[in-house]
Amino acid sequence: MSAASGDTLDPVRRSRLPWAAAARRSPLLTVGAVLGLVIVVMGLLAPWITPHPQDAGFATHPADILLGPSRSHLLGTDSVGRDILTRVVYGARVSLGITAFVLVVSAVVGLAVGLTAGFVGGVVDSILMRITDVFLAFPALLLAVALTSVLSPSALHAAMAIAATWWPWYARLARAQAAAIRHQGYSDAARVIGASRTRQVLRHVLPNAATPVFVQMSLDAAGIILTAATLSYLGLGAQDPTPEWGLMVSQGQSLATTAWWVVTFPGLAVLLTAVACNFIGDGLQTALDPKRGRR
Repeated sequence: MSAASGDTLDPVRRSRLPWAAAARRSPLLTVGAVLGLVIVVMGLLAPWITPHPQDAGFATHPADILLGPSRSHLLGTDSVGRDILTRVVYGARVSLGITAFVLVVSAVVGLAVGLTAGFVGGVVDSILMRITDVFLAFPALLLAVALTSVLSPSALHAAMAIAATWWPWYARLARAQAAAIRHQGYSDAARVIGASRTRQVLRHVLPNAATPVFVQMSLDAAGIILTAATLSYLGLGAQDPTPEWGLMVSQGQSLATTAWWVVTFPGLAVLLTAVACNFIGDGLQTALDPKRGRR
């Protein structure tokens, strides 16, 4: 009876052990998750926790220009008197929104292209992978700059440009998984009993390809945040008064020696968010990699 109970519980235990082991081996996973959660919650609750919500928009305060950190403005004010703390917190909404948009669009497009290429094979595989190679031939940031230069500068256009450069990586990853699964016994068995290609992909290929893609998404989040901040810094992304961290750094760089807080705190926000995403990505990779789990 006890043996049977142990057998029943083993799958549950095995499903939890990699995550628990990853947390034990890498405390940074917990640090990243907590820090990431704090940033997300701050962004969601921005209208209620910021001291001057109107400063996230067009508000200006000529009497409060470039005030240093104080009790009334904990992180100081910018060149038009807006509260830096308010804009940094609201900036989490913009940066995380761009990141979520890019990850979802890139993963959906990449999975569709990769699964089709890997599972169908032949000419379809060759055509789709050559198109993917064309995008991979250019550095992602350079291609994003080129695309945003054609479009009018905005946070949405920056997100679209980054997504257009990011999907090929997911296509490559999904294609490798699909090509490997296509020749597995259970895939052959599904074909023999008359399962349609759509059913085979959704039932057998997609679940196996989704895990590495999900891990890659967590690892890519930091890169997307930095790319979005770079585009805004160059004037090709979000525009004033949008409280985007890269734009805030760009606006404050000329004041670095006289009003250090204007450039420092948005820069720290970018840094901390990127670090949190990297910690989470590395932890998830450890948790979901069975080879690492046995080490």
